[in-house]
Amino acid sequence: MRRYIIALLPLLFIGCKHQEKMDESRLKVPAGFSIDIFAQAPKARMMAFSPGGVLLVTATSDGKVLALPDSKHTGKAEKSVTVLQDLNAPHGIAFHNGKLYIAETNQLQRFDWDESQLHATNGQVIAKYPGSGMHFTRTLLFANGKMYVSIGSDCNVCDEKDKHRAAVMEYNEDGTGERVFASGLRNSVGLAFNEKTGTIWATDNARDWLGDSRPADEINDLGKTGGNFGWPYCYANQVLDVTQAKAGDSRCKNTIAPKVQIEAHSAPLGLAYYNGTLFPSDYKGDLLVALHGSWNRSRPSGYKVIRVQVGDKGEAQIKEDFVTGWIRPGETRKGVWMGRPVDVIVGPEGAVYISDDAAGVVYRVAPSKPLSS
Repeated sequence: MRRYIIALLPLLFIGCKHQEKMDESRLKVPAGFSIDIFAQAPKARMMAFSPGGVLLVTATSDGKVLALPDSKHTGKAEKSVTVLQDLNAPHGIAFHNGKLYIAETNQLQRFDWDESQLHATNGQVIAKYPGSGMHFTRTLLFANGKMYVSIGSDCNVCDEKDKHRAAVMEYNEDGTGERVFASGLRNSVGLAFNEKTGTIWATDNARDWLGDSRPADEINDLGKTGGNFGWPYCYANQVLDVTQAKAGDSRCKNTIAPKVQIEAHSAPLGLAYYNGTLFPSDYKGDLLVALHGSWNRSRPSGYKVIRVQVGDKGEAQIKEDFVTGWIRPGETRKGVWMGRPVDVIVGPEGAVYISDDAAGVVYRVAPSKPLSS
């Protein structure tokens, strides 16, 4: 299985062999903000802060987890420490009750965490699920006293036989009590908890090969009890996919519509609610979403981080681009870009960190000047 995973890993990083050296000066942020490279982190994917405030990142294709300490709070990591290695495509990462959790492609491990040494030991497998497949990354979230793992489909569009696929699975915090929480989610790479609604929100990458403009990628509110979000028979707001079902098919009737629709093939991955105090107050509670970027569209889409305004009752709309510049304006030739944003996380001090698996870095976004009191 591990050999199979290694063969598939390059699909995550299509375009890397054409990628130029990253020049962060080309990245654009809203007026009043600055963006800088926080750390070099090859193949950086998902991120989490340790209980002591150290940023950890998974390097999926290298089978590693890295720690990037900034003990003097300079806005630059002072070193890179390999916390774990020889893992099976590690992707999702979280800290919970002082333990470190890593979602590999086929299993979830829990480790003892030594903050002083930046060291993880005594790995214990607490859950197993299908590994590899077309979508082989697994993302992890703790919310509402439960543990959630997203598992993508094994195909572009098909009738999955394994209940784990194209779903978000729910577990007790110790890995027991497995059940399907939300289904019909082709590849929900990003999970985030909305404190206002008390629900999990998830990005979802819609199917390919229906042209440049459909179906739209999605951000979904999974609700209190989950539900069916349509794939493979439906997309958008109960639109029937006629390649998978005949006209009049009733399977779309009870599917749940997305909260936000994003330009097709933009590949939304990580997302985070801004809950810090460093940014202007109107950012509070808004979503920042990383669009990894298209690989099969005649004119590329994505390659940016967007800001989604979210209301108290869960109403949501795209407000603006937050970070752009990973791709040249007007670029049409496939496979030429500077980088691809993957995950977004808010640091303890309120800055925003963005991972980039193509450029192999983590960026830090903060106000150019301290906010006035």
